[in-house]
Amino acid sequence: MRIPALLALALVLGSGACRASDPVLSFLDDESGVSFTHPPRWIVGFAEQSGIRYRYLTAPKVGDDKEALSVTVISPTAAASADVLAQAYLTGAFGVVRAPETSGGAAWTFKDQEGTASRLRVIPAGEGRFFGAWVRGSDAAMSRYASRLDILLASLRVEDAAQWPEEKFAGMAARAPGAWTRGSRLSNATNATMQFKSPPLFVEKGTDTIHSFITLAKEPVPPPGDLDAYRKMIRGRETDTVALLEHRPWPAAVGSARAGGYVDYVRSGTPLTSTRIRRWITVSKGVGLTFACEARADAFDRLEPWCRRMAETVRLE
Repeated sequence: MRIPALLALALVLGSGACRASDPVLSFLDDESGVSFTHPPRWIVGFAEQSGIRYRYLTAPKVGDDKEALSVTVISPTAAASADVLAQAYLTGAFGVVRAPETSGGAAWTFKDQEGTASRLRVIPAGEGRFFGAWVRGSDAAMSRYASRLDILLASLRVEDAAQWPEEKFAGMAARAPGAWTRGSRLSNATNATMQFKSPPLFVEKGTDTIHSFITLAKEPVPPPGDLDAYRKMIRGRETDTVALLEHRPWPAAVGSARAGGYVDYVRSGTPLTSTRIRRWITVSKGVGLTFACEARADAFDRLEPWCRRMAETVRLE
């Protein structure tokens, strides 16, 4: 049977409307402290040139492009102004258009000295410091990825755990990024847990997103109520599918009442369903506190930078 042209067009448009839109993935560069979101198929890499280390992204090539569109993340750098920092990227440029931002930063579009289209955004990162990103690609790539680049550039943040919202529950406290979901909270007379869910960190099967979880928990410690007794109790719960990969001290928090403890890194599950867990523990007055980060093995590297920053904010009140 032949489908009428208008009906065929409606079916095409309808299938496009029902198709799930690409999610954006969250990434925190551990070294610079800069976070951003990006499309799933974009590759996040790391490079070093002339002693300068930097994070970059590349998008899928468009048409006959010889080079992929790239985004270079600019780490927080001391500068007198956004314009001063931008000069290093604008040298030899032409067709420069500058758009000021209310934050004290600015955005530029231009062609570099090789005639390649560029976008630059520079943002304040505190007193006398600026960061941002430089985009470079063909006119076709800039057009194809314009909306995705808008989202990426708008998402740039310097993650300072001391500025994250503090969450308190049942005598426990922790700071968590605002974009993270506050999960379940359970408590009784002696025990309590609160959970946090990450934004999408990874995808599989096209658009199925993978999130990770962080759990803060407290419970009584068996006699004699010290750190070693608590760790022994926790290790005693583990099944034979759990393997300890690393064990080291966790120094006490500077300027906080939180005592020192231990950090364990473990593998759980089978080779086909492997997960990774980084677990911080400490004890105060016979009460044990556990801060645990868990993710699939292929997503754990994206979770851990967030965990290390959060871990330094947890405490028992």
